[in-house]
Amino acid sequence: HVWTGDTMTAASVYHQLIDLPGFDKTESIFFVGANGKIGNAVCKQLLANYPKLKIEIYSLSHTIENPNVTYTSDLANLLNHKMAVLGKQLSLRKYAKALAPARGASSKKSEATPYKCRLILDYTVPYTPIDLTGFQNIDHHQIAVLETSPTTSNFLKGHFDIGFGLEQHQIYPCHAGCIINTVYERKTDEVGEICVKDMMTMWKRGMELGLKNRPLPIN
Repeated sequence: HVWTGDTMTAASVYHQLIDLPGFDKTESIFFVGANGKIGNAVCKQLLANYPKLKIEIYSLSHTIENPNVTYTSDLANLLNHKMAVLGKQLSLRKYAKALAPARGASSKKSEATPYKCRLILDYTVPYTPIDLTGFQNIDHHQIAVLETSPTTSNFLKGHFDIGFGLEQHQIYPCHAGCIINTVYERKTDEVGEICVKDMMTMWKRGMELGLKNRPLPIN
């Protein structure tokens, strides 16, 4: 069978977002990579469960028809949202150009900043930090990295994805997903559009095996 692990990755990204403090009050997000299998599934699930959420997608191709979804070819629009989600590799020069107009603006709470963005969450692999020099109040974090529970679960103990820059007892969800498919003897291929029901099933199975999203250093 053909397994990609994308279902578990989509589940990881989705739960990482909704588990953020106050996410249910988030008005809008900016999304890079929403036309990919993972991004598309995440956006559709967010729109289904958070009907007031608006999503602006960086793309020329319109793949999601929803009144709360808009499209743009201007990457600088990410600054208009408190949160941006990155699921597609873009050149760092593109980000540098998009961020240039607001770089160095005041970050004092008593002074209004010319942008809303405070958080950039990135599930691209390999993770490449964006140059945020001059943006003291924007944080860029890698998401969709799973942690195992070596003290409470015998599932996956040791080094797994250290060749990809992860620490001991950490693994990318795409790799974990393929292993879970093996453990549960999946009989079908994992190709084409991601099934939302499968996302939730995979996440439940992962938690049963002691997997969880790596916590973000966010207050």
